[in-house]
Amino acid sequence: MVKHRISDTRSGRAKMNIVFSLLGQFVTLICGIVVPRLLIGAFGSETYGATTSIAQFLAYITLLEGGIGGVARAALYKPLAQNDSRTVSEILAEIKKFFRIIAYIFLAYVLILAVSFKQISGTEAIDWVEAFLLVIVISISTFAEYFIGISYTVLLQAAQRSYITTIVNMGAKIVNTAFIVFLVFAKSDIIVVKLISSCIYVAKPCLLWLYVKKNFTIEPIKTSKTNYLKDKWAGFAQHIAFFLHSNTDIAVLTVLGNLKMVAIYSVYYMIVSQIQNVCASFVTGMEAMFGDMLAKDENTTLHRTFCYYETLISVISTILFSVTIVMIVPFVRIYTMGINDTNYIEPTFAIVLTLASYIYCIRTPYHGMVIAAGHFKQTQVAAYGEAIINIVLSLLLVKSFGLLGVAIGTLIATIVRMIYYAIYLRKNIFKRKVVLFVKREMVNIGLFATIFLLGNVLTKVVDINTYFMWVGEAAVTMLIAIGVTFAGNYLFFKSDFKEIITKIGLVRH
Repeated sequence: MVKHRISDTRSGRAKMNIVFSLLGQFVTLICGIVVPRLLIGAFGSETYGATTSIAQFLAYITLLEGGIGGVARAALYKPLAQNDSRTVSEILAEIKKFFRIIAYIFLAYVLILAVSFKQISGTEAIDWVEAFLLVIVISISTFAEYFIGISYTVLLQAAQRSYITTIVNMGAKIVNTAFIVFLVFAKSDIIVVKLISSCIYVAKPCLLWLYVKKNFTIEPIKTSKTNYLKDKWAGFAQHIAFFLHSNTDIAVLTVLGNLKMVAIYSVYYMIVSQIQNVCASFVTGMEAMFGDMLAKDENTTLHRTFCYYETLISVISTILFSVTIVMIVPFVRIYTMGINDTNYIEPTFAIVLTLASYIYCIRTPYHGMVIAAGHFKQTQVAAYGEAIINIVLSLLLVKSFGLLGVAIGTLIATIVRMIYYAIYLRKNIFKRKVVLFVKREMVNIGLFATIFLLGNVLTKVVDINTYFMWVGEAAVTMLIAIGVTFAGNYLFFKSDFKEIITKIGLVRH
């Protein structure tokens, strides 16, 4: 099935995925810091907010995916484990057919959004023609992704070779950032900047196609009456919840708030989402590993591996998000220095938004186990529930609380679904006591709160007004976070924590 062997072990592929994912997140973090500041400085908060809002509205087409990515990965685990190239080829053909239909629907959606975005947003920063053209040029890369690339991304994820997509993404981000820097300093129009950016990202799906064609044995499937993705509409619920976690807030702020609020939200979310992605990097390939173990009925190994990953993501997330919650506002204050068209300092909003992403990260092993087991239909009530809670609370609270209102909606919805997962796994996938979940989260909360309080004492003592000072303060806070988190996990989860330390090479076997 697979023509090459980067590694012959699951753990080897997992390490490759983690290493390249971390490197990819570092590149994304640097590019993500550089690009927004350049665009805000060159074109203003409202125009930048418009481009962010357009990107999020275009993302709503992903609702039509129906969660097929997770369903497809679940379908691929067994034939990949059995080296069944025919079945893999049939599933891939079915995925391609599905996504190409979405690509054609996407074209119609783009036209509707292009015509109406000026009226939806109420922006005064750009006229109707500029709004129309921005929607068109920003949509180009998304169309290419649906028409060519997503099916190959899904295959590589299921094969535990996500590092390939990461490498391609890194290259695209670096090239894109370089071109944006050049175009901004060349005084190019925002439409030209976004057009060049979209054209660069078109190369991504093309490169993935070439890689899969060269390195996998994919048989030609001319006609296919298979139905490997029969659970795709059950997967729709899982997809809606994830989508709304990432996109509801900006859409609500665009319609019921204003584009300056969108710009503020985007700056904070840029930081929080990058930290979230870094945390996710440490468990890249986790779902595929769970799926492989479930396919082979390796129950004892599965339990041990789940505990390991739960401890790993808790340690990493607690360290990174506790530092983030302390240092995010000082960073934004320096980052937006000189931008006077709106006030970017929103400390309470920053706290709630950071907490929502923290909870989202520490529930990752639970979500990964549900997807690996293919329990889409069985858990759709929780996914729909999370989506409804998120959007209803955001709509109710945005008028009174603005940015804070939409963040509260996301936080509460994320907590509710995490609790559901803990109960569901106990009853339906493997017999893991809920008390273990309660113990883990109580420890996480205690450690997080301790670091937050200690970090706040430091930030009040020192007036942070330069990047140099910020880095120094962040380093001290990081040391505190590492010390507190390591001590707490060693005390309460000694065996799992020692396994983590051993695997990352801090101590010898």
